[in-house]
Amino acid sequence: MEQINVALSPFTRRSRSLAVSHQTLGLGRGLEPGEHVLIHDPIADEHFNAVVADIHFDLDDTAYRLTVGGRITAGEADEWMAPTGDDDSLTTRDIVDLLAELRRGERDISAALAGIRTR
Repeated sequence: MEQINVALSPFTRRSRSLAVSHQTLGLGRGLEPGEHVLIHDPIADEHFNAVVADIHFDLDDTAYRLTVGGRITAGEADEWMAPTGDDDSLTTRDIVDLLAELRRGERDISAALAGIRTR
């Protein structure tokens, strides 16, 4: 999981949406749509989960639109950044991943049903 260090403005906190630049962040790899990331606001020393909602490619850079989720504790952030263990314990990260998967499935089903209704 990638951690993004960026100060969140009051507008970003309200809108729950953040645009970031690949080059500015100095990411080691590209992010994928739907990928979960961790945001750390070093000014407020707060952590948030987020999902890559959109990607825009330019010749010089890649921009990501992140949907900012809920605030998590520093301990949970450490847990999220740790490699996935082999034990059977359920972590907060596992639960968030499952909920995101359910939401994606719900959107897919809703879109399919909407397509059937319009025919």
